[in-house]
Order: sequence, then C-alpha cells, then structure tokens
Amino acid sequence: MRPIRPACLLVSVVVLTACSGDPPEPPAQDRPGTADPAPSSTAPSSTAPSGPAPSSTAPSSAASAEVQAGGFSRRGVVYPGTVMDVTVQAVERHPALTTLRMEMSNDFGAFQGPHFGHGLLPDHFAEFWLLDPVGKKLYSTLRENDGNGKAFGTRSVTSAGDSETWRKGTRYPVEVYFPPLPPEVEKVTVIGTDGLAEMTGIPVTDGGAEPVAKPRADGEAAPGQEFQWPVVPPAGKIWSQVEDLEEFVETERRSTTRDGEDETVALRTDVLFAFDKATLSARAAGVLDEVARETRRRADPAKPPITIEGHTDSKGSDSYNLTLSEKRARAVREHLAGELGTEYAYQVAGKGESEPIARNERPEGGDNPEGRARNRRVEISYKVKESKPGGAEVAAPADDVRGGVGPPAGFRDDLGPVAGSFTRGELKVDVHPFYRDGAYLVGSFEVHNLNEDTFVVPAPQPFSGALKHEWVTHSAYGLFTVVDEERKARYYPVRGNESFFAENAITGINAGGTQRVFVYYPAPADAVKTVTLEVRDQTQEYAKVKDVPVLAAR
Repeated sequence: MRPIRPACLLVSVVVLTACSGDPPEPPAQDRPGTADPAPSSTAPSSTAPSGPAPSSTAPSSAASAEVQAGGFSRRGVVYPGTVMDVTVQAVERHPALTTLRMEMSNDFGAFQGPHFGHGLLPDHFAEFWLLDPVGKKLYSTLRENDGNGKAFGTRSVTSAGDSETWRKGTRYPVEVYFPPLPPEVEKVTVIGTDGLAEMTGIPVTDGGAEPVAKPRADGEAAPGQEFQWPVVPPAGKIWSQVEDLEEFVETERRSTTRDGEDETVALRTDVLFAFDKATLSARAAGVLDEVARETRRRADPAKPPITIEGHTDSKGSDSYNLTLSEKRARAVREHLAGELGTEYAYQVAGKGESEPIARNERPEGGDNPEGRARNRRVEISYKVKESKPGGAEVAAPADDVRGGVGPPAGFRDDLGPVAGSFTRGELKVDVHPFYRDGAYLVGSFEVHNLNEDTFVVPAPQPFSGALKHEWVTHSAYGLFTVVDEERKARYYPVRGNESFFAENAITGINAGGTQRVFVYYPAPADAVKTVTLEVRDQTQEYAKVKDVPVLAAR
C-alpha cells in the first residue's frame, strides 16, 4: 500500500485559514495510511478518556453513510476539504479484472479538487482499494506502466486534457479497475481516500458490461444531471498489485507475525534460557510444549522446512553472539523435534546481533533494556496450512490470542456511541465501538477540528509518534495499540508492507469539521467482547480508552 497525502511533509502541524478561494495544492502521495516518521510537535493533552456518551443517530455532517436503493453511499471530506457524496453501485468480477462502479457528486461548490489520484493533478482515481477480509488480501487499482502511473478507468479531464472542475450538484459516473477477484470472494471492503474511509460488506457480482473506452460528454456539466468523463480501459503496460496483509501480535513472552502463508513466532530467550546460557531453563519446557502444539496445528509439513533462528542483542562480540544464538536455536530445535516427531523438516541458524527488531540504544543515547530484551529471541517460522478451501470462515482455538476468520462485516452507517475521547492540540478523537470484519478488527474513530475558525492540515501525522514500535514506523496511528487486558496481548495496525497500512490518515479538516478514521488490526480472540485502546509510544502513555466494545460482523 502507498502513503497518504500529508505523509510526505516534514513540517509541524500546519493551520490554514478557512477556504475562501481555491483550495490549497496537495502534497504528492501514492497510497493511504502512511505517516511521516518525523516526531510530532505536540502531545495529546488528555490522559483520561471521557466516559461513554450517547451518540446521535443522525449521520455526521462530515462523514455519514447510508444504503440507498442504487448502491452503498458515503459522505466524507476529501482533500483539500471538499465534502463528497460517493455511491458504490457495483463491484463486478470479470475474467481479467474487477470493475468498481461508483457515482460521485458534491453540493458544496465548484472545485478542481477533490483529489482521488496520486500526484499533483487530480485527474484520475487511483486512491481506492479493495480489501478481502476473509482471504486477507489487498487489491490496488490497475495503473499505467508502474505504481506511480495513472489509474485506468475514468479520467476527470477536459477534451483539451486539462483537469476538470467538479460542478455543484452534478452526478459523475466513475469506473476504476482492479486485478481479478477469486471466485470464492463474495464481499469486499472498498477503501476510499481520506474521510470516505472503509465501506464494508460490498457484494461482488459476476459479469456486467466489460469495460470499454468512453469519450467525454459534449458541453458542460449541469446541476442535477449526469455528466460522463472519458474512460480509459486497461491497455499497454499494466501495473497490477495484490498484497498479502501482514499482522503483528505481541504478548509478554512472544510475538507472532503473519504475512500471507508465512508465520513467525518469536520467543524471548529470557523466557527460555538463563543469562548467557544455551541450556533450556526449567520453565522453557512448558513454553515450547505450547509452541509445539500450535506448530502441529498450523505448520504445513508439505511445505518444509520449519526454520529456527537464534538472535541476540548487541552486548558482547559479534563472534560470541553468533555462537550463542546458534546454540540456543539448536536447543529449541531439539525440543520441538522431540515433540513433533519426524513428520517435519528443520533448518537451524544463528544470526547473532545482525538482525535486531528494536533499538539496542535509545535515540538520544544510552542503553535501551526493553529493546535489547526484544532482540534476544528465537524465531520459529513455517508455512501455514490452508484452514479451509477458498479461505472460508474458521474459528480459532479458545486459548489463542488471535481470533479466527469470521464473515465479512455488513455495510455500516452508524458508528455507534462514543466509548471514550481524548485530545491532541486542537484535534479531539472520539473512539467508537470496534467491529470484526473477516479476520480483522476495525478501529472506528472520528477526529474533530476544535477550531471553529480555521481549516487544518496536520503534518506530520499527530498520532504517528516518534518513539513508536518498529512495526508501525510508517503508520499514521503508530501510537494506537489495541490491548486485550485479560490475555496481555497487544495488536498493532495491519499493513500491506512496511510503508502502507490499512488505515486512512488525517488530511484536511474544515473549521469545526470532522473526519472519519479507521484502522485495521488483527482480530483478538473470538471470545473478546471489549478491548483497551492505548495511545502511547515506547516511553510515554498519552491516553487510554478502556472497555471499547468489540462488535460481531453483521
């Protein structure tokens, strides 16, 4: 996935005067959900959430949704501050591609924005994605030549090739194309840019008209009428991308990373070995027996090997650490092989201090004991068995901190009551109930601009953080972690790769306005009904919202 618009700015929070003329020109961008890693200039000003408060059943003026007879509709703010109405009319499966058909309009004026395409010229519609929450895949738009090319489909350009102006009250049909969806995919989540956020539970239909080139309509757009912009079907060199969604879950003893069919369990060696030793400790047997049971359940013996790698922190010489890490990996291998038997093949390696996953020293200098403890680990990696043909729904074991694969969520209009709130500068965040979507948990938020006089563009992202966990280096919500208090499990935002997360960063918010925000997380255990949202980095807790409801898919 690609970065969202403000992600590329290396400046502090920018406050612009309320729009009285042309909207500001946006910075370049390529994908949503990536935050600038630069430190933010402000900190959240509240450490205690507000208590649960009733939410109006009326849709937010900035981001509302409703199911209409002609499709699934959402109103949201799109950079640089345009309030847009978007109706998803169909997601159509074809042999060679998938077509997303929409209708767009605005009732708030004439703009050369909003910007639905990456780059400075808003003349194409690359900023949409399809997410398969059951198959755990993310589909990007088909584009010309490479990932930076224009998206095939509708182009908002005049006959002379200039960017069109969106006319108030005019309805614009839009087509965007994606790689073909597998036949077993019945529903997808359509991710729209900026405040359009996530549109879950969109049915996938077979067939429909194959995409064809369409010319721009004659004349000019008029309020209340439909106006056709040119459509460019895929041809020539086509960039196509489907990504496996990556997950990271952490407990006090271990972490689990999932990337497609690849899964890695990292055990902290402090749990397995005494300091500077390679002999398994007394409590190691229980830990490794649990890992063996999980490995037998999940690892596919037909796709060998099970890889076991030892890692150390940076204390000591390179050669000493390399030897120690290999001895520890072999000790783990011997125990697992004794439990798993001869059905599996193994590969053992020592990596020493060469592949840290956390800082051994703090950025300002000095020792970082927590980081070194996380670097001291033994990683067990394998290919995961297919749970069921076609990625069908499957429950998780009762003692697993990771939930199973449930059904896709339905289309959601009302975000529900406010579970808690906190502020950061002039931004207030309302936390709404989270909900399950296939294999994931969707965090639902509304970000309010408390300043009634100015239009705000937060840059860098106010919830990205500086000293955050390395998994979320480029997330707009690196400070947002979901916690299951009972199981002491921590869930970090889901990503397509280290630069793109399944989330929508905060873009331009009008004076006194609101932007709807979502973040995808690995789903906690199936039995979990509430979670805690922690807003913190590795040194400081800024806010905590407890007892956030977890809603089942509906």
